[in-house]
Amino acid sequence: MERPDIYSEFYNLLSQIPEGYVSTYGDLAIQLGDIVASRAVGEMLSENEHQDVLPCYRVVMSDGSIGGYTHPYGVSEKIRRLRRDGISVVNGKVEELEKVRFNDFKSSFPLRRYRKQVMKLNIENEDMDVSLLRAIDVSYHGRIGVGVAVDIGPEIRYEISVMKVKSPYIPNYLYLREGEIVESLLSRERLNIIDGNGILHPFRRGIATVAGANTGMATVGVAKKILTGKIVGKDVIIDGETVAKMMGKYPVSYGYGVSVEKAISLLKEQGDFPQTKIPDKLSRRYREFVLPLEDSVR
Repeated sequence: MERPDIYSEFYNLLSQIPEGYVSTYGDLAIQLGDIVASRAVGEMLSENEHQDVLPCYRVVMSDGSIGGYTHPYGVSEKIRRLRRDGISVVNGKVEELEKVRFNDFKSSFPLRRYRKQVMKLNIENEDMDVSLLRAIDVSYHGRIGVGVAVDIGPEIRYEISVMKVKSPYIPNYLYLREGEIVESLLSRERLNIIDGNGILHPFRRGIATVAGANTGMATVGVAKKILTGKIVGKDVIIDGETVAKMMGKYPVSYGYGVSVEKAISLLKEQGDFPQTKIPDKLSRRYREFVLPLEDSVR
């Protein structure tokens, strides 16, 4: 399955805003394919390492307010650059925004493409024969993701995967940020417990479901908290459908290959729930103590 490089797609869009025009955070999010990416647009603007080539100062708020600017001189430098382009800024707002608002982008709408792909995935398969557990979690140092997989059993064994990610965090699109890392750590012989959601998701296809269906490996989603749905007893319900079961404060949702009932039985039998706390701690330690050493060697 294609994983669009959201950073590359975004910076290509940014480069299209011509001198004398501005766009808004929402305009760029829509060009990426979903308005929910607006906050991620701000994050990618702040991470722009080529401000003299990619004009992040040409992105403003929907009401014309200037917004932030990652520069030693801050917003005053953003205003200076806008005025240099011929944009009138008065009292911290772009005057007559609609006259200078650029929307004539050439975009492939990567988030929309992703949604179409995942909705075609066949996620119906609850017959996989697995009885052992592997827990997976990912932590981040900037754009570097550190994934750790831990095999649960009498002897703890772990595996590490470190990759540069292709997307910031975007609500509902976690797979684009860490799916490649997670899939590199999946075990075909075990039920893979992923720190994230399965069908407890607006598309019914969270990272645990997409990663499992994309690779054909058994997965279950164990999230740290509820982001959507309503808790009724131990059930989590969306639009009248039970999409997860609560184990304490943690929602457990079907990923791929193993029913949520069987998954919960295995989670109760093996290890100290939630098993994902072990790779969570290991990934954070690697991020804090090993990555800085590797960077110093480079």
